Amino acid sequence: MLKGLISMIFAGLFFAQAPVVEKLASGTYTVYALTPQVWRVKVDPKTMDNVTISGHFAVTQGTPKTIEVLVLNEENYRKWKDDDLAVRSTAKAASPVVRKSEGDISAKLTDAGYHYLVISDRFEYEGKKTVAADIKFQYDKR
Repeated sequence: MLKGLISMIFAGLFFAQAPVVEKLASGTYTVYALTPQVWRVKVDPKTMDNVTISGHFAVTQGTPKTIEVLVLNEENYRKWKDDDLAVRSTAKAASPVVRKSEGDISAKLTDAGYHYLVISDRFEYEGKKTVAADIKFQYDKR
């Protein structure tokens, strides 16, 4: 019996599944003031564990060299897109909102449903920025 238990533990250590990793923003993107870059992922806590969106970004062209990067669930994404500033200001991001020229984004997602990675220059009135990004969606299969 002990030998069987040791075999199971040994097999579990060597055959454990690697996390599923999907690239979201991987490359260079042009972000206009009125049109953000958006990626949508679906989270299913019944089949996914340790769900995250994380990575790095950098503004390579544009003035000023700041960009907003955030992760929102479905409800808060709708609020964030709203033209009414009072509604938009109630949107709560799943990660700290990063507004700078270069940085990291990291969000742990626990709620079921759609979530959005947003790279936005919405706080500017015109112009465009070029952004290099390497941001991934990762989870463990249950």
